[in-house]
Amino acid sequence: MEHVNPTSSIRNHVAIGLISACIIAFQLILMQILSYVQWYHFAYMIISIALLGFGAAGTFLTIFQKKLKQNYVTLFPFLLIVTAILIPMVVGIANSKAVRFDSLLIFQDSRHIGKLILTYFIFFLPFFTGALSIGMSFSKFADQIGKIYFSNLIGSGIGGIVALLFMQSIIPEQQPFAVAILAFLGGIISLPGNKKTLFRITLSLSTLILVVFYFYPPQLTPSEYKDITRTMLLPEAKVEYAKSTPNGFVQIVSSPVLRYAPGVSLAYQGPYPIRKVVFNNGNWMGSLLQQPIKQNETSILDYTPQALPYHIEKIENALIIDAGTGENVLLALSHQVPHIITNESHPEIFNILNRSFAGFPQVQPHQTLSRTLLTLNTHHLDLIELPVIGSFFGNSGLNAVEPRYELTIEAMQEMWNKLSEKGMISLSCWMDYPVRNAYRLLSTICLLLDENNITRPREHVVAIRSWGAVTFLVKKSPFNLDEIDKVHQFCDNRMFDPLVLPEEQKIDRNKFNMLQDTVFFIHIDQLLSPDKKVLIHQYPYRIHPTTDNRPFFFQFIRFKQIPQLISSISEKNFPFLDIGYLLIILTFIQIILIAAIIILLPLSFKPWKSKHKKWVIVYFSGLGLAYMFLEMVFIQQFTFYFGEPTYATSATLSILLFTSGLGSYYSSTCRKNKIRLVLPLIIAAILIVYAFILSPILSATIGVALPFKIVIAIVLLGTPGFFLGMPFPIGIDYLAEKKSDDIPWAWALNGYFSVISTVLAIIISVEAGYFVLLLMAALTYALVSISNAWIKA
Repeated sequence: MEHVNPTSSIRNHVAIGLISACIIAFQLILMQILSYVQWYHFAYMIISIALLGFGAAGTFLTIFQKKLKQNYVTLFPFLLIVTAILIPMVVGIANSKAVRFDSLLIFQDSRHIGKLILTYFIFFLPFFTGALSIGMSFSKFADQIGKIYFSNLIGSGIGGIVALLFMQSIIPEQQPFAVAILAFLGGIISLPGNKKTLFRITLSLSTLILVVFYFYPPQLTPSEYKDITRTMLLPEAKVEYAKSTPNGFVQIVSSPVLRYAPGVSLAYQGPYPIRKVVFNNGNWMGSLLQQPIKQNETSILDYTPQALPYHIEKIENALIIDAGTGENVLLALSHQVPHIITNESHPEIFNILNRSFAGFPQVQPHQTLSRTLLTLNTHHLDLIELPVIGSFFGNSGLNAVEPRYELTIEAMQEMWNKLSEKGMISLSCWMDYPVRNAYRLLSTICLLLDENNITRPREHVVAIRSWGAVTFLVKKSPFNLDEIDKVHQFCDNRMFDPLVLPEEQKIDRNKFNMLQDTVFFIHIDQLLSPDKKVLIHQYPYRIHPTTDNRPFFFQFIRFKQIPQLISSISEKNFPFLDIGYLLIILTFIQIILIAAIIILLPLSFKPWKSKHKKWVIVYFSGLGLAYMFLEMVFIQQFTFYFGEPTYATSATLSILLFTSGLGSYYSSTCRKNKIRLVLPLIIAAILIVYAFILSPILSATIGVALPFKIVIAIVLLGTPGFFLGMPFPIGIDYLAEKKSDDIPWAWALNGYFSVISTVLAIIISVEAGYFVLLLMAALTYALVSISNAWIKA
């Protein structure tokens, strides 16, 4: 290995840190951008594409290893600057009219399939060039792999924090440019000082190109099926306010014809108010309340099924969960509830909520997750009300893999424990066809009653139905005859139909809002009967209660349904289907094929002669697979803990990568130590322990103050993170001593299995839960440790 100037070495480490920070920050920002122009589930596609770039870089290194090493000094800064230029460029191209795809048209218009594949390739480019620069460094300085990997992981950890800062302070269109500056600075720092002409030309051209991108940023256009796109078609519709946050891009839209009527009763005779509407990432979040708010003013919401609890019982203490812009809080105020607790986790939406009710001391808003608020609240509550579940227009299941911890059986049990003796939980949902939301809510209610030893569940449940929504009330004590009469009066006055009542006589369920198919009523009765498990098992869709281990409330599709689902799409039943999970599965199939073509196929044309081949395959493939399994588990678990998905993702990645970087730095002391052979087994043992203690610890401490939460997160993530950073550099270091030609193969295999494990982890989480995913990660690390026996001699 040739002598490296100390100053040059420092600049190289800084440059590696900057490009690593750039790649992670771009990955997070691209996930946010796609959540705005498309939907949430494409976040996993971006993670896969990023890792695909790393895997392909390993393949490229394998084929051109010698030439890349010989020209490292020139190519390394060049790749960083190219990455900087590509980042804003690919965002602009992918959002151009010629390339932009729409996920809701993929199954109906073959052109969008081609556009999706083209988008894969376009987004792949900056990840490939950035990963290639890092991979070249790993190969060039294999004898210093611990320190190089340390710079890579520490930079990646910083990238998570930088992404949050950019999301908070810069509009989405300018965020790619801001991220590109990190790579650009890395390229400038690493430019060789002995090539002044190259330095001047490169600096001038790249600066000019980036300046153009600054003044002409990419235009982000949401899908034509997003709520905000449809709203902007109204006469004189305009965006009055826009604010970028780590939780999404918030916009407020006004139109003189934009009236608010949330499933209101046909008996309502009052005016329909013109309201401004709030969107987050193009999705409806609620309407702005008319100011100033009048406490005693009759609200249009009083003519919705959600008003039922206020008409059958005097409410003294109410908890309004996930209040959004505050419609349900206003409903509680209009019924003179003296003590109202509410929460909203989105900081910008919370500011709107807080300003609206600033003059009402009886309203106590909290910027936190509902589960955290349930832990902190010490009052016995007469009412706990959740927002209407689902979408009036139908969302085609595009939020199928979004965890909803407020709707799990554990969340319901926490709510039950907070109720006063006369307390009720109010759960409402939009009617969907085939019916899924209502059945899953009722099955959850029935399990809740079973677990609390309620032998006559029907006496504790009331449900009513409007033309478009269903509201369930579950009461801690049985409903009495007076309360049942009030339900009848409420339904008659507002033209609603009783669906479930705790009485023996026959009720007229189809009086005002008639259904042609009455099988809905039969299923409702069956879910309330002792043989409810038969329907839950036999119903074509998943309607069993969700848990904290599998919190995907809107994931209804069973694997056996997929052929039927594809057939239904061809019959134009699109708005009523759940394609979100199907897209995840198709993404997994696509990424396996694309990764194999880009990463593994080129390697097959080059002979690989190595006595360590079997070990390289198992060791580095296993590390790629298991690390991403863990990353996905930790992200989801700490989303539950912190309550803010974007913050939780960034915090989890940053802590894991920081501590893994420290482990990597320390790994250089283990190169001659036999502990390196059993290190993956130590990790496996830690993970098995975590499978049993992680969730209970997070549940028990979810209510502590934020500084203590951060400390707990650092301990829980940092402990395995430190050890997780060691196996990869130790393996590379071993190959550097024995056979350096194997290093690019190791890099490519690690990248390939990292690519496929990202989406695979989501599928396993949906089908088996986080607990099983964590155990699978532990098993994989155990197999990696066993493979070390092949090289022990």
